[in-house]
Amino acid sequence: FFDHSSVLLRIAMGTSNWYFFVMTGGLMVCGTFNSLIAKLIYGLKSEGVHHLVHNFEKPWFQTTNMFLGMLLCLPLFYAKTVMMARMHGRDEENKPLLPGSPTSPLSDDSKSQSIHAVIAATAVADLAATGLMMTGLVFTTPSVYQMLRGAEVVFVAALSILFLKSHLDQHMRMGIVITVVGITLVGVASCVGDSGTAQGSYSLGMQVLGIVLILLAQLVAAVQQVAEEFLLQDVRMDALELAGYEGLWGGLLCVAVFLPLFYLLPGGDQGRLEDSYDSLLMLYNSRMIVLAEVLNCLSVLSYNYFGLTVTQDFTAMHRVIIEASRSLLVWISDLAIFYIFTNGKFGESWTWSSYLQLAGFVVLLIGTIVYNYTTLYVEIHHEKLQEQFGQYPETGLPQSSRHSQTSRSSAHSKASSSRSYGAQGRLPVQ
Repeated sequence: FFDHSSVLLRIAMGTSNWYFFVMTGGLMVCGTFNSLIAKLIYGLKSEGVHHLVHNFEKPWFQTTNMFLGMLLCLPLFYAKTVMMARMHGRDEENKPLLPGSPTSPLSDDSKSQSIHAVIAATAVADLAATGLMMTGLVFTTPSVYQMLRGAEVVFVAALSILFLKSHLDQHMRMGIVITVVGITLVGVASCVGDSGTAQGSYSLGMQVLGIVLILLAQLVAAVQQVAEEFLLQDVRMDALELAGYEGLWGGLLCVAVFLPLFYLLPGGDQGRLEDSYDSLLMLYNSRMIVLAEVLNCLSVLSYNYFGLTVTQDFTAMHRVIIEASRSLLVWISDLAIFYIFTNGKFGESWTWSSYLQLAGFVVLLIGTIVYNYTTLYVEIHHEKLQEQFGQYPETGLPQSSRHSQTSRSSAHSKASSSRSYGAQGRLPVQ
């Protein structure tokens, strides 16, 4: 038995078979590459100030580079808008979705200021969450870092219910519980065993600090995810547009406020909390770091496109659940880097605590499948379900919908309305 409203919502998301798998696959692959390249950069060495050669452990420079990658979404958004206008034979004055045009959420002057305020708030939340996660990543391994990010699902679920009036069916609630169990196993594995990281070892206290910082970041990120779902589904912003403006606001804050502030505050980076001059000098002296930063920037661009598209066409809960499950790719890639590609210089080795991590991953994967059970079933049996639900007048789905093409905008409307739509009954799926 499926929740009536859940099945209808998944059908309304569109008739393109395997769309869910393409979007989530892109999110997992790009996200995995992003996690690995971020950790790899921390292990690269170069000559900085005072001619000292050391690791490029610059979490806030990484954060700034992340926002630069997001900012690159804006040119893509405008290029997409121009192409859409030309395809529909529209002239320059009638481009859709551009700020100032009738179809853009930013065209209404009375709402534009408040929308920009929400976008700026999401950028601040993204900045804080990313900074905390990048700092925590210094003291943990990529697989632990990635799997602990699954804690975000709990926070997003609570905030979605409280503020977006979302409805969670029995599969979703069960999936959340299973995910929490998997997160607990991963945290225990990090604390009781050797991390196996090749970039350097840290004390138990520093590993615990890294875990705490990553978990705190998930709470902040959950606020961002819920706000993004509101902007994408209720305000109807384009995913590329939202990512670009978040990058603009976040980049300005980093360059104008945080990097100068951390340069002045005392710390362990050449006597400063983070020495930006040392960062630039290390970039100048290492082409490898420059190449890695460029790849990181491009991975951020693609990762945010797939991530926000999943939030736009599904929900924020789907995104965070899927991201928790991509730890398998991160872990396998990290092991391959250590044993195959770098001969133990980079990556992560297999230790006795890895068995506990493996158990945690299996539990997380089960939680992901359980949470997305309805979505997966509908994607695979889409036409069959459309025909079956068309037999029930109370669903509001016409019998001819089997051959119709449901628009994405209608899916957004159904997604928004479904938040307050409770379990009004269940229909058998044979």
